Amino acid sequence: MTPNQIGSLLDTYLEPVLSTRRTSEQPTRGLLPLAHSDQVFCLEWTNIISKSNAEMAFQFVSKAPWAIRLMGTEGTRQWLLEAMDIYDREGLYPASSALGQIEEFAREYRLNHITVRLEEVKHVLEIYLRGLSGREMNIQPGPKIFTDTQTLYLPSKVNRFNEYQLNYAFYKSLTVHLWAQTWFGTFKRPNPNSPHLHELFAEFDDHGRALRLFNLLETYRLNACIERELPGLAREQYGLYPTAKIHDSTWKSMIHRLQQADSTVLDTLNVTSKLYLLQQPWPDPFPYQGEISLESAKDVIENRLENDQITLRKSLSNLIQSLLTQSQSDENLEGMDTQEMQTAMNESGTSELTIDGESISMPDDLEKLISSIYQDLDTIPQEWLDINSDDQQDDGSLSDGKTSDISLSLDQEHAFLYDEWDFRRQNYRKNWCVLTEHEVGAVYDDFVVTTMEKYHHLVNDIKRHFEALRGNKKCLKAQAYGDDIDLDAVITARSDMLTGVEMSDRLYSLTRKQERDLAVVFMVDLSGSTKGWINDAERESLLLLCQALEILGDQYGIFGFSGMTRNRCEVYKIKTFDEPYNSIIEARISGLRPQDYTRMGVVIRHLGNILNSVEARTRVLITLTDGKPDDYDGYRGEYGIEDTRQALFEVRDTGIHPFCITIDQNAGEYLPHLYGPASFVVVDEVRKLPLKVAEIYRKLTT
Repeated sequence: MTPNQIGSLLDTYLEPVLSTRRTSEQPTRGLLPLAHSDQVFCLEWTNIISKSNAEMAFQFVSKAPWAIRLMGTEGTRQWLLEAMDIYDREGLYPASSALGQIEEFAREYRLNHITVRLEEVKHVLEIYLRGLSGREMNIQPGPKIFTDTQTLYLPSKVNRFNEYQLNYAFYKSLTVHLWAQTWFGTFKRPNPNSPHLHELFAEFDDHGRALRLFNLLETYRLNACIERELPGLAREQYGLYPTAKIHDSTWKSMIHRLQQADSTVLDTLNVTSKLYLLQQPWPDPFPYQGEISLESAKDVIENRLENDQITLRKSLSNLIQSLLTQSQSDENLEGMDTQEMQTAMNESGTSELTIDGESISMPDDLEKLISSIYQDLDTIPQEWLDINSDDQQDDGSLSDGKTSDISLSLDQEHAFLYDEWDFRRQNYRKNWCVLTEHEVGAVYDDFVVTTMEKYHHLVNDIKRHFEALRGNKKCLKAQAYGDDIDLDAVITARSDMLTGVEMSDRLYSLTRKQERDLAVVFMVDLSGSTKGWINDAERESLLLLCQALEILGDQYGIFGFSGMTRNRCEVYKIKTFDEPYNSIIEARISGLRPQDYTRMGVVIRHLGNILNSVEARTRVLITLTDGKPDDYDGYRGEYGIEDTRQALFEVRDTGIHPFCITIDQNAGEYLPHLYGPASFVVVDEVRKLPLKVAEIYRKLTT
């Protein structure tokens, strides 16, 4: 294709936009001086971008020649992808502004070899953050460096230093400092009725100046806390940027007060009030101190405390019921009331619960909840420990107005954000999908009994086959010691000796029982297309499968999935790894009902994370579905298939083995591309699904 042909094609393709945007300098003329390969590059990307927004396509093609001259095609591609990420997150005008900043991006592009990007280190930083203890927090890119006590907002990239490792260390310093604000009490209040920190700034006439001063002084206090409890991290920070000496005697004495072990945020506020009135220069701010967003923290803390109060009462009620059930004599606990409960934080930072003065062992989730509350308050109000309070709320339900047996859990986790692969851009759409976890409403009907009667002969066969599998033994040959002589090894050794080769002493066979170390997640399609026989077959299959898995003792979880659009991706918890199989699980299986659409990529990524949190030598993700990926907002065809394929690549890279069981007779057209030729099976009739699933699992895991 000649340059003139490319220009004509491009002009025709963008005619609806160009007709209203003609200038004396046509975009097509701007492409003509470029090399043929660069023209093809521009045309291909214009085609890709126009599928998202024609205006963005016009802006790209008008600016691309200058970008190529500054950065080449690879730099231009990165510049464009960054602008498209902004378009996905914030819309057209911020993205257009990013496209206009070619020179600024080119300067950053030249620093690529030392630049650390948040998307590259986010996962490691979140693990690092988890290791620092405290409540679970996540990390997101933001225009400012701050925390709302739930999320740390960090810059999308760092190239402050001339070495990659130093820039990575700077990310760690930012993370540690924002974590320290939540752990050492920057936002803590004595009780829920105490004023928030932002209300205490009302006395200052220049709110912004007072807040900057407070932030600087609080950083001195937090640095002292880190140095006492985490001296290694403190040394790493001082290595990056040594603390400047303070010569002013007033500042010296004030900072010395803040560095004492018993200093709190109220001391920082008092020192702020005194130094605010002095017309003296301040020390330079610390590079990692960021900002303090009081309003954001207030909103998050208020919402969290409201939910924590309800969840605490529910958890305490469940704990008391458990104690009553386990106790051999209920008389010791029957008189228990909420005023006999006390909570405290010990010196090691862990929470304690006492009833009638006796220390009670708490479940992990309750211990984490109490510790989280203590990060926001100095004490837990006694009324929060009243499990008989009338203001407890009932479980919520789905808000889409339709009748469903699947309801939201009272203590539902926050929404999870996941990237989605756009094969046209050959890049991820950042935080594109919003996924929430739901609990399945248990339905106690005759479904379980009817199914077990219907398949009683098959159940017996399953039990027999899986019992044999559980006791499977393996013969190890050519061992140095063992239970019996290995005849093959003896013959080989004798032959070696006759030919002058030194004879091996590995002449025995050893029989060992094979230990199973397996964790499996079953990902069950609950889309609307499973209505009727398919839904019945799925539920029957899960019941029979659970019978087999209980015999084997394998670790397993069962999750349904559905949703509608990228903003409502849903995973339904049927059985988690830490739940035993019992009548409740059976009732949840009975309660499964078809929902909406089949957006598979985000669910694979989410369940892959759950599966990777389980200790096991082998991890398997088995999908049970009736069709290809599909959703209401265009997640279908090649786009949906390619995102699902990319998600499968991602979980494979973590050591998970994906497998698909489908009843879609056309699956041969796309499943080899998704799973590979040996990682799926097509069940030719819906009626056979319950007969096949357990047998497929047996073959897959032996």
